[in-house]
This record gives sequence, C-alpha cells and structure tokens, in this order.
Amino acid sequence: MAVSSGIGHGATRLLVGRSTELNDLERHAAKARGGAARAVLVRGPAGIGRTSLLSSLTERLRSDGMAVRSFTGRETAVRPEPYRAAHELFGAAPTPAPARTAPRTRGTAPAAAAACLAYAAQRRLYGHAVALLATGPLALVLDDAQWCDEASLKCVDFVLRRSADRPLLVLFAQRTECGGPGAPMLGEILAQDRCDLLELGPLGEDETARLVTRALAGPPDERFVRRCAELSGGNPHLLHRLLAGLREAGVRPDTAGLHQLEVVGQRVVAAAVPAYLAGQPRHVRQVARALAILGRDDAEPLSALSGVSLKRLASALDALRRNDVIAPGTTGAMCDAVRSAVLDGLAAPKLEWLRARAARVLNDAGRPAWEVADQLVLLKELTEPWMLAVLRDAAAEAPARTTSQASVRYLQRALAAELTEGQRKDVRIELARASAQVAPAMALWHLRQALGDTTTARDRAPIAVEYGMTALGSRSAPEAIRMLGRTLDALTAELGDDPTPADRELLTSVTSALLVTAVNEKGEMAAVRERTGTRPTAPEGDSPAERQLLSALSGFAALDGRPAHEAAALARRSLRVEESVPGGWWVLGSSLVLALADEVDEALAGLDRSLTGSRARYEPWMHLGALAGRSLVRHGVGDVAAAAADARAAVEFAEQGERAPGAPLAYIALGTVLLSQGRTERAEAAFDRAARPGLERHIWEWHHYLYAKGRARRERGDLDGALEAWLRCGRSLEEAGVTNPVLAPWWLPATHTLVGQGRTREAADLVARTEPWVRRWGTTRAQGLGLLAAGIVAEGRARLDLLAEAVDVLAGSPARLEHAKAAYQLGCELLRHDDARGARRHLRKAIELATRCGYPMLSERARRLLVTAGGRMPQLASSPVDSLTDSERKIAVLAKGGVSNREIAEALFVTPRTVEMHLTNVYRKLDVRGRADLPAQLAAYGPPPGRRPRRPGR
Repeated sequence: MAVSSGIGHGATRLLVGRSTELNDLERHAAKARGGAARAVLVRGPAGIGRTSLLSSLTERLRSDGMAVRSFTGRETAVRPEPYRAAHELFGAAPTPAPARTAPRTRGTAPAAAAACLAYAAQRRLYGHAVALLATGPLALVLDDAQWCDEASLKCVDFVLRRSADRPLLVLFAQRTECGGPGAPMLGEILAQDRCDLLELGPLGEDETARLVTRALAGPPDERFVRRCAELSGGNPHLLHRLLAGLREAGVRPDTAGLHQLEVVGQRVVAAAVPAYLAGQPRHVRQVARALAILGRDDAEPLSALSGVSLKRLASALDALRRNDVIAPGTTGAMCDAVRSAVLDGLAAPKLEWLRARAARVLNDAGRPAWEVADQLVLLKELTEPWMLAVLRDAAAEAPARTTSQASVRYLQRALAAELTEGQRKDVRIELARASAQVAPAMALWHLRQALGDTTTARDRAPIAVEYGMTALGSRSAPEAIRMLGRTLDALTAELGDDPTPADRELLTSVTSALLVTAVNEKGEMAAVRERTGTRPTAPEGDSPAERQLLSALSGFAALDGRPAHEAAALARRSLRVEESVPGGWWVLGSSLVLALADEVDEALAGLDRSLTGSRARYEPWMHLGALAGRSLVRHGVGDVAAAAADARAAVEFAEQGERAPGAPLAYIALGTVLLSQGRTERAEAAFDRAARPGLERHIWEWHHYLYAKGRARRERGDLDGALEAWLRCGRSLEEAGVTNPVLAPWWLPATHTLVGQGRTREAADLVARTEPWVRRWGTTRAQGLGLLAAGIVAEGRARLDLLAEAVDVLAGSPARLEHAKAAYQLGCELLRHDDARGARRHLRKAIELATRCGYPMLSERARRLLVTAGGRMPQLASSPVDSLTDSERKIAVLAKGGVSNREIAEALFVTPRTVEMHLTNVYRKLDVRGRADLPAQLAAYGPPPGRRPRRPGR
C-alpha cells in the first residue's frame, strides 16, 4: 500500500500548488542549457508529488528540445546491482563488478584494485555522457534515487563534476522517511555547491480547496477544507484517495458533510491495511499487531510482545512507516482506524491473550501503572491478583497525569472484577474520590453503597467525611449535614470518654466536615452552630484534621461578625503548615476569611496556594471557586483589571462543566467587574447566568448576588428595585444569623438610597442597627464604611466631619475603590458647603484613585463635578507603576534595590511565597520579565516606612 504506487509519470493531477517549485526547476534547466551544469535534489515524503513534478518538468524539457534520460529506483530485498542505474541513464553496456577476493580492510592491493576498476567505469560512463551532450542539452532524472546503487550515484557525481561548463541538468528525487542504499551518497552530492535542495512541503488550504472543488463539484465550506487538509496532512496522494472516497459516497463539501468526512477519511486510511499486511513477512505482521496493542513503538516492550528481535523490529517499523501503517509525523502511533483494521482480523481469544500478555510485559518491565492499566481495562477478565492492585495504583496516579476521568475508568474496571467485601468497599471509596470532580452524583451513589457496607461508627466516619466534602455546595449538602451529625453522635458514643489520639483525630475530622459543609448553607448553619456550641474549642492545628477544623471555625467566626483579628488568627493557624498535598477547601475558606479581615496579602497568597493545588490534583470546581474568590478580593482592593482576568478565567471553567458548584460565583465576580467598568448590560447578563435554582441556599453566593444585583439596578436608574435587592439581602443575612458587615455591605448603598428618597429616619435606624456590627468586626474598611454611612444620614457640619473622617480611615485600608467613592462623596458635600477649593482637592483624589483602579464610571462623574467646582481636568501620570497596589509597590521598590525575596519577606512580615506572588503581579502589570527590567521610576517612591531590610553583603 505504498503511497507512491499507482502514480505514473505524466500524472499532472497532483501539481496543484506546485507552480513555484516547477518554475524553480525550469530556472535551473535554463541555466544548464546556457552551459552551466546544475543538479537539484527534490526531497519529500511518500505521496507528496515528487514523481508528478519531475514528470511534468520532463514533458516541458522535451518540448523545449532538451534530451531527457530517466531512471526510477526500486526497493528490493537484496542489494541493488552495481552500475545498473548508470547504464540505463547513459545507454552503456554493463560494467563488470569489482572483484571481491579479499577484504577491503586488510592490505592495500585489493582496495587499490577496486578503486581502479571504479575509476575506469566512471571514465567510461563519462565518455558516454560526453557523447550524449555533443548532440545538445541533456537532463538526467533519477526518481526514488535513495534505492539506486551507490556506484551509479558516484558515476553521476563524477560526470557532474567533470561537466561544469556543459549543458547538463541532473535531477534527483528522494523519499525522506526511509533510508536506502543511495541515501548516504545523495547527502554527499547535496553538500556540494553545484547541487541545490528543493523540499516539497504539504499543500496549503488554498490548494486543498481547489482540489476539493474540482473533485466534489461545488464551493467547499472552510471547515470542510481545513479538515480535509488535516486528514491528508497536505499529502496530495492521500488527499486524492480521500476525495475519491468522498465522491463515491456522495458527500457534499459543506458543514453537513463534516461528519461523513470523518467516517470516510478513517475508512480510506484503513482500507488498504489488511491487504498490505497480508503480503508482508510474518515478523512484520507480528510487529504491526503488537504496535496496535501497545500504541507506540517503544522498542523493548514491542520486541517482547511481538517476539521479534530488536534488529528485525527496526526494519519492520521502517516498512510500516513507509507504507502509512504508522501515522505520518508521529514516533510510531497508529490512527484509530488503522489500529482497528490491524486487530479486526484476530479472533477474540487471541486478542484477549495479546492484551493480557501486553499488560504482563509492561508490568514486568516496571512501566508506569497507567500504561499497564490501559491494557487491563480492555480485558474481559482480571485473572491475576496483581491486576487489581495495578488498576488502583494507576487511578491514584492519574489526576497528576491527565484528569480524574482516567481514574474513573480504571476503578470502574476494578469494581467489575471479583472482589471481597472489603475490597469492594475500598474501591467504591476510591471511585467516589476520582469521580467527585467529573460526576459528583455518581460519587455520592458509590459512597452511599460503601456506607451500607459498614457496621461500626469508626468505619463509617471516614466515608461520611468523604460524603460531606463531595456534597459541598450541591443539593445533597443538607442530607450530608444530617448524615455527618448522626455519624458524629454515634462516633462520640462509641469512642467513650477517653478516645485514643487516632480516635480524637477522627472526631475532629468529622466535626470539621460537618462545619464546613454547613458554613455556606443558609438553612443549616444556625442549627449546626447550635449543635457544636457557639464557639467550639479551637485546636492547636498540629494535624491536618485540626487545621481543617480551624478553617471551618474561622468561617463561622467571620460570619458571626466576631472581631476580625480573632477570625484571622484562626484562619492563619489553619494555613501555617504547607501540606504535603496542596491545600483543599480549607485553604480557600481561610483565604477568603483573611480577605474579609483586610489581610489581603495573606489572602492572595492562600488563594494562589489553592489554585496551585486544585490545578495539580485536577479539581476544576475548586479551581473555579479560587479564581472567582480571587477576583472578588482583587476587585475589593481596586485592582479591577486583574479581577476581570480572574473572573473571565473562572467563567471559562464554569462553562466547561455541567452545574459546577462554584459556577454562580464566577458569574457574580464577572458581573461585579463589568459594573465597575461601566458595562451594565453585560453585567446583568452575567447575573442572569448566576441566578440558578437553589442559589438562595448559599450564604456567600446569594448575598454577593443580591448586593451586586442592587448595584446594577441603581446604574439603570431603578432605585426602588435596587433598594428592594439590598433590603432583601439584609433580611436574608439576618435570617441566617450572619452579622459580618463587609461580607456584602448592602446597608451602605441602602442608606444612601433611603436618604435620597427622603426616608432619613429609616436610614438612620439602619445605620444604628449596623453600627455594633461594624465596631465589633473592627477592620479599617468596616470602620470607614460605617463612618461613610453615618455621614450620609448626618446633617450640617457633623456630616462633613464624618465624611472627612471616613476618607481618612479608608485611606489607611486596602479598599481603594471605597476610598475613591468616599473622596467623591466628600467632594460633593464640600461643594454644597461652598468650599470649592476643598471639593476640588478631594475630587481630584477620587479621579486619581478611580482611574488607577479601573473604575471609569466614578472617574467620569468626579471629572464633571470637578469642572463644576471650577477645577481643571487633572493630568494623571500614565506610568504603569501607578497601577500597582501599595503592597506591590513596596515590594517592587525593594526588589529594584537588590533586596532578596527572603529579606523582603522579613522586612514586611510576610512569607516568601507572598513576595513571589506580588512580584509576579508587578511583572505582569509592568510588562517586564524580571527584576533587572523593573523601571527606574520606582526609585522615586523611596523605601517603604518601617523596618529597613539589610542589603546583601552587609
């Protein structure tokens, strides 16, 4: 089934897209006719059109009066006869072969005699060439020259070197993907100045489109053409075979024909395989079958499975590659259609035996478990004990290699084997872990089955924890919470008053799972809080279970609105140890608590850690949640551009999965960013995507949604609708017992709207109600927002003082957007008090902050008011340095000064990971590659106040 078969000389049909190459060859022919001998090596893979190109050129040369003599090499099982090609080219009688009476490597006489005979033959053939050239210009064409004998090619080279000023053109054509006795000599000829190389590449899409149009009689669809090019690899011969099959099947070159194109394409490629293999030696057929089983040409396993020696294996692979059984451009892979064609002729028992033997060969060779498992999953029976262990090992390794889907496939096969009761329970648990990210409903089903196989609370507890973590954020979460509660009661009773350390760790694990499953469930949180006590004893954090419990407790502390430093301390303790396995949900939860507590650097470092872990273990919903959470944190500190990038990345993840638990938060984050960018309609579309059934059950997502939805309605001018959303947010938080003032600070815009509607008493009552929450939480952000709300409801000078104090407090917080809004509000109030100068100062500050944060709506409003106040439009610095946050700028200044990451961390009391994270953001924002490229203007900001780091070498 060699691609070159069936392509005769003069077959001009394959010359589409070869006009440039044909013109190049004609230019060489013109130089040769002018008395400057030339040689050209035309090189390319099988079917690329070498023969057709030479045939077309030959016709043109003959029509121009140039004599053409040609020879085509043939692949043979024995060494080609010396001088045969030269004799046919020059029309000479055969030359006796050199005597081989003595080894060439011993003595000089035999070697000298052979050299003399070769030189005599070359001289004689040169004489024939001179005679031919005496009648006019001559072209010598050697197609498939790699199969020519070396002696003939040396003769042609001898003639070429002796005919530098004669009208001689020599054309060699070489097939690239195979060797051949003439290949080394062709390399030597090409190294000479008088020989040029012409590489034939694949056809482009334009040339493919012309052939498709000609073959299928109609203007083709672009995607149809592109797929034809991909299936054929741009190979003209394969493309013609494909188009012939499509024409026979009546396929039209449009979008409707794309599916048929795939089917026909695979059929065309595979059709010739059985007939080709039937004519091959036994060892080639054995290698083909082994390769179809293993999937790649890894020499030792392939040799062991096929029973063919390594030496014969190499020649068999060459033969398969030359004849397209091995896919072009690969290291030894077969396409699926060819693989099926190779294996279809095998009886089922023989195929089963081959697959089992392949698994043994790979396992005995110590290959990775997943390679062995890929064979085991195809077996009808697992007949040996080691096979089950390999499947489970491969499932454990699969997430790091590809995705959880491979783990699911391996474990489903393991579950279908004959297992003991204990093995079946263990495999079900492993299968549930693997499928939790891709099929959570299936995971929960397997966990329920595993729970049914347990008899004690101690055995039941770890499975219940898995169930709770799998149900997290899903409709099954309430059921999981009840199950965890029952398990905790039974375990406490079973373990008694004096549990062992291992039992205490198990109790802690169940308690933490119960808390974390409930912390985001509006209908369950209060009951779980009451069940476990208002403030469960916080552990030290010496074990993974204790750190997970600390994370859950920090979440409850934050939602309860206890002092921010208490919640942050719990979160910080949960993150103090880098787990051997990257952090899971507890890292994400603790990071979000730190963000609420204004510990932004630590929060972002934790979120980066969560992203790294979720990426490494293929946890798409965790990755989605961390991206959406980081977007909201970055938006909260005024980095709108970075928040937008995270939100869009989170939405991409959400759109890949069906009903991903974190999907609503991704759309909420995107809508929040779009609102700040002034794109209200698109923001509302994002909020519509977030509004899924059951959203109101989730504390974090639901109240962020209501808060942002109110903002969107306000931007549309629907103040009543906005107020309704914000008040609904407040009522819902109150129902859940959540008193954190900054989780979703609905009360601030609600206060502003009530005052604007003349409902000042209601606004004052709202401020009075939230004031204790603000005071107890105690962060600068919360205090600044509280002062801003109090200023809105105050009157006269008291209002002005409160707004000014709010601006001062927010200036010391990470909330740059809120600082900008407060400065704008103060500017408005100063203008009402006829203090135009003071108004201009604060309006300029609002413009500066809003512009650098990426908040154009506020910037435009402040600019208009600034003009009203008699101010000029400020000329803001356009340097990218101004886009850096305070933390990023501090670290960038120190890095520019040559301070190491560790010293920066010590100076600013953060971790080296936090320094690395901030420097990564700095490099991205400033579009530089590293420290050496940091801009000089950073020096203008000077070293940050506080502890000065020690310079290297001091």
